[in-house]
Amino acid sequence: MRAFENIVKIEEMKRKISEGDFETALKVLKTIPLKKIKKSSDLSLMARVYEENGRYEEAMELLLNVYHKNKSRKVIFQLLTLSIKMRDVRDAEGLLMEYESLAPDDFYNYIFRYKIDKIKGEPYEKLIDTLEALKSIEYIEKWAYELAKLYYKADMEEECISECSDIILWFGNGSYVEKAKMLRSYYSGETNKESMIEELKRRAQKTKQNQFKDDADGDILEIKVDGE
Repeated sequence: MRAFENIVKIEEMKRKISEGDFETALKVLKTIPLKKIKKSSDLSLMARVYEENGRYEEAMELLLNVYHKNKSRKVIFQLLTLSIKMRDVRDAEGLLMEYESLAPDDFYNYIFRYKIDKIKGEPYEKLIDTLEALKSIEYIEKWAYELAKLYYKADMEEECISECSDIILWFGNGSYVEKAKMLRSYYSGETNKESMIEELKRRAQKTKQNQFKDDADGDILEIKVDGE
């Protein structure tokens, strides 16, 4: 009977996850005796629920249990993502080496490399090289805009304008396209710095209210002030 109850609860948890309701999924998870759960897929899903609720330590404990039984690409991906969120550079570097050995052609290798180097405080030039390499094999709207931001911060005006134009041309519409248009208009003089800051603040507040996340990287342009 208990086993059947656990199955029902896990299915309820999965349903809440599919609805994006991780808060309720966590409440369901708390009623499940974790020591009775053996399937790696179920444990990985539970770890995701903990992660989405900011309970990283508990997520890590579950994932490590899975990892010791099954060092699959999917598990390492999840562990690596979590390690980066926890800003654990040492573990993230080791996991990235494992992931690269399992999936050498996966474009996520560049994304993970970028995130780790960003935590380490590597110079803009190194971060730019990584995102340019990513662009050469997979052009992704979010990371294209991140590249444009880096050009801006590195005072590479022509490259920034060109990247913004590429984003607008390739993707046509969407939040990152609008941000790219705003950034490009800053250079053309159509938007002044103060207006740009206010608009970015407004968009950030709207994003927060809608509870959209951006992989903890932040998609808000850091405006340089005079003298920086």
